[in-house]
Amino acid sequence: MATVTIKHITKAFGDNVVLREFNETFQEGEFITLLGPSGCGKTTMLRIIAGFEKPTSGELYIDDQLVSGGKTFVPPEKRSIGMVFQSYAVWPHMNVFDNVAYPLRIKKESKPKIKEAVDRVLAIVHLSQYAERLPNQLSGGQQQRVALARALVAAPKLLLLDEPLSNLDAKLRESMRFEIKEIQKQLGITVVYVTHDQTEAMAMSDRIFLINRGVVQQCGTPEEIYNQPANQFVADFLGKVDFFKGEVQFGRIVFTGMNGQSIPYSGPRTGKVDVAVRPENLYFCENGELEGRLESQYYLGDVDDCRVRVGDILVRVIANGYEYKSLKNGQKVRLGVRDMMVFEDDGLLEQLLKIQT
Repeated sequence: MATVTIKHITKAFGDNVVLREFNETFQEGEFITLLGPSGCGKTTMLRIIAGFEKPTSGELYIDDQLVSGGKTFVPPEKRSIGMVFQSYAVWPHMNVFDNVAYPLRIKKESKPKIKEAVDRVLAIVHLSQYAERLPNQLSGGQQQRVALARALVAAPKLLLLDEPLSNLDAKLRESMRFEIKEIQKQLGITVVYVTHDQTEAMAMSDRIFLINRGVVQQCGTPEEIYNQPANQFVADFLGKVDFFKGEVQFGRIVFTGMNGQSIPYSGPRTGKVDVAVRPENLYFCENGELEGRLESQYYLGDVDDCRVRVGDILVRVIANGYEYKSLKNGQKVRLGVRDMMVFEDDGLLEQLLKIQT
C-alpha cells in the first residue's frame, strides 16, 4: 500500500492549463476516483502520478519519496505502480499465463517465483482455468481481467486505472465494477481510478474528486457529493437533477414560471436562488405543495419515469413502478418534495446550460 501526496501540482501544455493547483493526499488503501467530463484534466493527473507526464509546477510524493518536482523525476518503472489502460493492451501471441508473467520476466525473476506469483493473481481475478488460452479465445471482460492481473502480479504499492471498463458492454461493466472493488479490498491496495462514468464512481469509490476545466470542484465520499454538492456543476454532473429558478420570500421559495407556486424553505439563502431537485425526491401525493398535470410516463419496470407540467415548467418525477397502474396521462396531480438543494443565483446555472447546448 502507498500514500500519494500531491502538492500544488499544475500542468500546462503551452498556454493551455489543463490542471490547476491540485493539492491532496490519497491515503493507504483508499479507492480514489478522479471523475469529470472529457478534457477536464483527470487523465493528466493520473499520468503525472504514473510518471508519463511531468508537472509544470508542484511536487508529487509516493509514500515519503519525491517522485516528481523540481529537478527530481523518478521514471515509471521505479515507482512501484501497476497500470491498467482503457484498451486491454494484452499481447495477442502470448497465452494468459505468459501475458501476466511478462513484468516478472522483465525483472528476471526465477521460474518458480514467477509461477507462484502468476498462479496467485490468476486465482484472484478468477482466470486460473484460462491460463493456457490466447487472448482471442477470451471475452472482453476476461481480457480486461488479464490486464488487471498483469498490473497486480509484481505486487505494486499503487494501482492506477484509466477508464478500464469503457470498452465493455453495460452488463459486463456492472459486474467488473464489483470485481475490481472486491479485489482492491482483498489486497488492501491503494487505487486511483479515472472515469467519466458517474455510476462507476459512486459504486466503487471511497472518495471522489470531481474535476472541471482542470480545477477540483469538490472531493468527498459518494454520499457527500451526491447529497451536498458544492455548486450547480457538481449537482448536475453526479446524478439526475432538474434546476428551477426561484426567489426566497417569507420562508418560502416562489418558483419562476410555475404560476406563483411555492414550497416551504428554512435555509440561509435569501433573494433569487437556483433550486436543484433530483427526480427521485419528488413524489405523488394528495396534499403535495405543487400542482400540475401529468404529461407523459415511461414504464421501466422498477420505476415509472414521469413528466409533469407545473405552470410553464416541465418537471421530472421518478416514481415507484407500481404507480404506472394508477396514473393516466393528462390527469391533475400534486407533488411533494422530499429534498432539494438551494444555491445562490450567481449565473453559474446559465453558464452550465449554455455549455450543455
